Amino acid sequence: MILHFITTLIPYKSVRALSGVPVTPVPNTEQFNFLQGKTRIKVRLLRGIVSMGLLIPAPEGSVIGQNIAKDLGITHFEPTIRNSDVESDSEAPPAGIISPIYDVENMLRFADLFNEDELVYVTEKIHGVNARFLWHNNRMWCGSKEEWKKQSEESLWWSALHQNPWVEKYCRKHPGHILYGEVFGSVQSLKYGEERGKYKICIFDILENGQWLPAEKLFSIIEIKTVPMLGMFKFNLKQLQGMAEGDSLIENAKHIREGIVVRPKNERLTLEIGRLQLKIISNGYLSL
Repeated sequence: MILHFITTLIPYKSVRALSGVPVTPVPNTEQFNFLQGKTRIKVRLLRGIVSMGLLIPAPEGSVIGQNIAKDLGITHFEPTIRNSDVESDSEAPPAGIISPIYDVENMLRFADLFNEDELVYVTEKIHGVNARFLWHNNRMWCGSKEEWKKQSEESLWWSALHQNPWVEKYCRKHPGHILYGEVFGSVQSLKYGEERGKYKICIFDILENGQWLPAEKLFSIIEIKTVPMLGMFKFNLKQLQGMAEGDSLIENAKHIREGIVVRPKNERLTLEIGRLQLKIISNGYLSL
């Protein structure tokens, strides 16, 4: 038995397939002394094969499926985003509004939730920060993945909103609709052709009266800019993994895409993860 250091205990042959995080720090403890202090584990291309990390013996008594990363002091590395870690930036959520935290699970953990040949929409996964926007009680609300942000010139999210006036225009026209999207550009390692201090926004979902807008309707709204659509296809995992590679479809990006997000044509829920939509991170991005 071995330990997949990023998530859980799995068989050796599948250890390389499950990572979706480019950097994972391990503690500087005796167990990891062989790393000689180099505790940030990054995806590498070794002899033409993508290697997702390292293997260590599983602690005695561990069982397959058990997540023991926390017990070993292993964490996911998240780069600091401007002012996102300042507690005073947050504000109380808008009264009467339910706005769930938005997250997408990895395809390679839950691919069996899709039916063979099921029709799916495939969109580009953009490398930036999660954002949400709302017009409520005669004012604009702006938030990150986990919290609503006070209006400030120093706020990445508010700066992005001001640079993309179409977002507020749509929100004012549709009060109560929560726009979920990605702020990108001068944000993370992939810049999408934007200069320092310049941000773009693409929407990947809209929550209307507690219900997610069907993808067919979402991607037909001409008043907003949505994440690039690769198309609708019959579900085939191998083909989808190939689609995750390649160049970004964002204009002026001139670099690879981070990956793709796959959702069924007909919206549905699952017992395992709830709403079904999954991401595939490109090997090209992971090996940067």
